[in-house]
Amino acid sequence: MVGFLRGLSLLNAGVWLGAAVFMFVVALTIFTDAGVDRLLGARPEKGLAGQIFFHRFYLLQYICAGTAALLLFLEWKIGKLAFPKWRFFTLLLISGLVLGGGLWLSPKLAGLLKEKYPSHFQPSAMATPQRSQLLENAKRAEAEHAQLHRVSEGSYAATMLLLLIYFTATARQSAAKKPRKAPVKKEVTLASLR
Repeated sequence: MVGFLRGLSLLNAGVWLGAAVFMFVVALTIFTDAGVDRLLGARPEKGLAGQIFFHRFYLLQYICAGTAALLLFLEWKIGKLAFPKWRFFTLLLISGLVLGGGLWLSPKLAGLLKEKYPSHFQPSAMATPQRSQLLENAKRAEAEHAQLHRVSEGSYAATMLLLLIYFTATARQSAAKKPRKAPVKKEVTLASLR
């Protein structure tokens, strides 16, 4: 049973790492392509498409993180092995980065995108006296969006690196043999010798 759980852990870690690499390649090749600019037109549409894309990806990461935590717990409890500290703390770091990115950073970037393009998201307000204030907010939002986007890229790179470490640790744990139980000592009594 423990071998089966380790196999599932390795499969989950592999899917998670593969999805992260795929997402990096897709985001790098699609959202930086000039054809996407021509197809979507204005930059707000490109940002909105990216938000939909990343929202789905964060959902996948939540599922993989939850599955990894459950499998790690089951391996420890069912296998009666020493608590896997290294894998647990790596998983904890990955989960923290994923939750921070999905629950804080992504919504913050979405709000800044709306502030960054007031003519697209608030066209009626652009004809009012608030126009100058909206344009000032747009400049501030653009600078803050660029800064948070770099933070997002850095945390994503850290997540991918930690996923690679977690996958390697899971693979090494899967290949390791289960520790042998100590032989039961029998008491030799006079009655057992007869």
